[in-house]
Amino acid sequence: MKAEDIFRDHCEQNTKALFKGFLIILEDLQKEHQINFGKLKRNLPEEFHPVVDQADYFGEEKAQYLRKKTLDIGNETLRLIGGNFENFTIDFHFKK
Repeated sequence: MKAEDIFRDHCEQNTKALFKGFLIILEDLQKEHQINFGKLKRNLPEEFHPVVDQADYFGEEKAQYLRKKTLDIGNETLRLIGGNFENFTIDFHFKK
């Protein structure tokens, strides 16, 4: 395997790990949001529930939108990384 291929794989794997981490954070934020809005609804009289529902901005549709945007940014980043390798000569000298 050429040095360029090793370095490219390393960059791609780390970039994918970063964006997977972003997706996990998005899921955590949505869960936290749902928990807190659930608490709000439970502690308000029922006549205020429609107002709480109206204020709920982080539903499944928004979560899917943010997930797609995160994946789009990740894929674009991978394309940019891959496209820039032709501008460099990569050579490794491994420690013995």
